[in-house]
Amino acid sequence: MPAAPTSLPVDLSLTAAIRAHLVLSTRQLARYLGVSTGFVSHVEAGRRGLPPALAPRLLRLSALLPPPLGQGPPALPTPDSFDPQAPLPPPDAQLPTLPVPAPASKQLQRRLHDCRLLLLTHGQELARLQARATLLARRRYGLAQLQTVTAFPEPAEAVHYARWLAELVADLALTEPHPANAAASFHVLAARVAGLRAEVAALAASGAGE
Repeated sequence: MPAAPTSLPVDLSLTAAIRAHLVLSTRQLARYLGVSTGFVSHVEAGRRGLPPALAPRLLRLSALLPPPLGQGPPALPTPDSFDPQAPLPPPDAQLPTLPVPAPASKQLQRRLHDCRLLLLTHGQELARLQARATLLARRRYGLAQLQTVTAFPEPAEAVHYARWLAELVADLALTEPHPANAAASFHVLAARVAGLRAEVAALAASGAGE
């Protein structure tokens, strides 16, 4: 009679897919499984197998994956990254052109240069804030899915899972202590970038860049 296996081979893409879909760090997944972060890294790299006693925990999370790996909802769509150099959409209505004195060409060129520089720096910061907001939204989405798990084989496992969820909630609160302020900063910066893009387009159309 063959000896019982001491570890369960796990497809390394499964643990990676779980962490990616639920936006879990190696440390967070290790806390749930009750192993070290190094052990999780070894499992994902295919250098170690998962002990059979821990397989139910991993399979419980894998059920939250979208088909065909699980029965969970699809992942959140990733928004297009902000591109400060993308062309402006056409306005809904053309404003009438008013006769105004033409400023000196050097003044227009200097202003166009300054606006382009500001647009680049503010656009990069806006892209960074957008990427951060997207990551936090995915973390909240993953946490919401984890909170739907209710079936546990024994009370001790339910207690362990509840404590782990509380730790994830605390981790998220530390990462995003003031979500309202972060959202306000994002929208203010987005409005500033939109104004700069419009000014750059107007200055370029006036021939300042020539």
